Amino acid sequence: MRGIVVIIGLMAALFLGGCGGADRRHPVNPAATTAVPRFIELLSETSAGTIHFPRGLYSLESEDHHGYYYRAPGKLYQRSFSGRLPHDGGIFVSKRNQSKLRGYVVMPGGVTHVGNLSGANYQFRY
Repeated sequence: MRGIVVIIGLMAALFLGGCGGADRRHPVNPAATTAVPRFIELLSETSAGTIHFPRGLYSLESEDHHGYYYRAPGKLYQRSFSGRLPHDGGIFVSKRNQSKLRGYVVMPGGVTHVGNLSGANYQFRY
């Protein structure tokens, strides 16, 4: 019985550890860079699982060594049994491939990347 509890505990730690991570983002000065678009305009609402991303202008806010983070114009909403749960977040753009977009949500434990938004109706704005 004790072995089963240990295995379940390890599985939970691996699952939860894979969902989020330490927030290693640092601010970007959009005026100081010309190689990166300053905005992403999401032309229609899109979703990744239960997270809904509103249409509008997402602003370049921060980066880490993997990519750039564009903050949503308002709250993202997670659909749940208790209603709509608001979250801070936005769109992540890979430095290696700017056509690869993912959503991100700021959680108490760090930043969590969610879904693939590459097929969303969007435009880069400089």
